Amino acid sequence: MQTIDLIEPEDGSVTVPLQEHRLHPDEDGPFESTGSGDVYAWNNLEIVSVDRSVPKPVPLSWSKIQRGWRSVTYDVILSPSPEFNQDCVHLNAVTKPLVEVWHLFIGTTYYWKVCANRGGEQVAESGTSRFTTNSLPPRWIKVPGTTNVRDLGGWPLPQKKRIRQGMIYRSSELNRNLNITERGRKILEDDLRIRTDLDLRGDHDGGGPALDPEKVQWINVPISPYDCICDAAFRDGYRSIFDTFADPSSYPVLFHCIGGADRGGTVAFLLSALLGKRRELLMRDYELTSLSIWGDRSRASEQFRGLMDALLPFGNDPEDIQEQVEKYVLSLGLSTQAIAAIRDLLIVQD
Repeated sequence: MQTIDLIEPEDGSVTVPLQEHRLHPDEDGPFESTGSGDVYAWNNLEIVSVDRSVPKPVPLSWSKIQRGWRSVTYDVILSPSPEFNQDCVHLNAVTKPLVEVWHLFIGTTYYWKVCANRGGEQVAESGTSRFTTNSLPPRWIKVPGTTNVRDLGGWPLPQKKRIRQGMIYRSSELNRNLNITERGRKILEDDLRIRTDLDLRGDHDGGGPALDPEKVQWINVPISPYDCICDAAFRDGYRSIFDTFADPSSYPVLFHCIGGADRGGTVAFLLSALLGKRRELLMRDYELTSLSIWGDRSRASEQFRGLMDALLPFGNDPEDIQEQVEKYVLSLGLSTQAIAAIRDLLIVQD
């Protein structure tokens, strides 16, 4: 049997960051463009934006077998386990000795191998190689037909912990102004295995369930963002959102409004703060929506300052966002047991 040599990534290497656009090191310019992205037209209006909220794939390549290569296909398998018995990614019937793999977890070591087949018979195989994906967050997800899709996981927490990846995602809407494609549905339903579509839009926003109801439950909780978190009209809604996060059967969860910028941005901020994410990273994550098609979001904006001001009465230390958010959700009627459940589900040791 012939031997296949694995070429890229090199064994033991670390990939480049998996963002098409990355955080800029200069505080005065928080983002740096490194590519063009996809072009979207919103709601059939003359508003066209370039979407920079997109990831990079990891390219894999290997040597071509020497005999009978024209009729050969390749099967590729990746796993975080060297025994290939955990969270495997299968890429079958690949026709060339290279392939791109999308949406791998960041900061994760993967093992991979390749076999070649001709006429249903295996004719060559490789050994096992390993590489580690770059740990720089966020973990963007490319879902055709929508934008601003990212995993809340992967961000560092104090005491050498991280937010667990693959559990909770945020995005723009899936229907009405933007409409998810069939490929996009497959990514959400089958690849990410979304089980709860938490829709934050109100009746005036239109829309409704966009995913297969046999696979994904649709929960509609209309809210208003920023300083409205304390309004009597929305307190029950925010309580319902955190009840959903405390329920293990809800996961993986996708939540969204229209752009995933304001209502979605507020929910992401509150949840991440409850988990202990640092103040600076909370603000940077909020501003990352500026890379999508929905315009700039800034920590200096009046809207964002309204959210921060609304939280101030809930803490003794104006810099302790986690304390403020914990007391806020307790004021909604969420139990300490529910808060503990959310943290148990979404925090892992680094």
